[in-house]
Amino acid sequence: MPAFLPTSFRHLLPFLLLPLILLGTALGLAGCDGNSLDDSPRPSVPQEAGRFSGEAMVRQADVAGAALPANGAAEAPDFRIEERRGYSLQFEEAEPLLAAYRETHEACVATPDCRVEQGRLQTPRHGLASGYLAMRVARDRVDEAEPVRLVAESPALSGVEITRNDRTQQMIDTEARLAQQVVLRERLKELAQEGRGFSERRIQDLLQVERELARVQGEIESMQGQQRHLTRVTDTVAITASFQEQRWVEPREHGVLAPLWRALDRSMALFFESVGQVILVVVFLTPWLVLGLPVLWLLSRLWRPVRRAFSRLGEKRRKTPRRDPEA
Repeated sequence: MPAFLPTSFRHLLPFLLLPLILLGTALGLAGCDGNSLDDSPRPSVPQEAGRFSGEAMVRQADVAGAALPANGAAEAPDFRIEERRGYSLQFEEAEPLLAAYRETHEACVATPDCRVEQGRLQTPRHGLASGYLAMRVARDRVDEAEPVRLVAESPALSGVEITRNDRTQQMIDTEARLAQQVVLRERLKELAQEGRGFSERRIQDLLQVERELARVQGEIESMQGQQRHLTRVTDTVAITASFQEQRWVEPREHGVLAPLWRALDRSMALFFESVGQVILVVVFLTPWLVLGLPVLWLLSRLWRPVRRAFSRLGEKRRKTPRRDPEA
């Protein structure tokens, strides 16, 4: 105790400080346990406020769907690459082309990880043979697939084209929008179920929720189709093989005498084309001649008696004397 205080006051000082200490402790405990300003009681909502329209329900569901992110959106995505490989093969004759086409096609059909999407083979009587084969091979087996090996190691291979397209961002966007639409669909289902339980809710509100639910379901199915397509084109590699019979250029088509050779070729072609036209005309008229000659012979046989009858009638008219009108 300080020395300047009186002796009597020193004995009373502890009794005076004790009530102050107790009062401060009580105030401190009241401040910790008391409710804050944010926890003040909210005014009661009237019953009429619970009746909100279908637009409000749809808007509430949109907010709920947009607030929830897609699962795993923050994780690093896997790269989705669409790859296409095009092989061009040229052959000197049609027989090796047909053999290579059929061997590649049969190898793809026999391989489980390969699927033929399109095939075309043309062998015209007058012209060059050609073929086209479009296949889909699993990405992890593309380097080991038998049809790809046959095409890539063929001695007739003349060109290779490889293109790659990154579809990662498109896949991420599709998955995120699909997840949001699924959440929105579940929320709309809950709202529609709640609406059927209250008789005072208007029918048009429920109809609007049902229409929005049908629209969301259609978008979900469309996005699922896009997701399946992206998965298919990124999990497989598109392989195209073009088979073409090559026509060798003769030396006479280039040089000083090239115009003369071309003129002779055109002249011979024109001559034989004219001969062909004459043959066509003869072949066209032959059936008519075969049918027309007997008909002409028969008509000539029938015309002779008729002509004789007309000639006799004319002679009789000439021999009959004419009467004089004055007599």
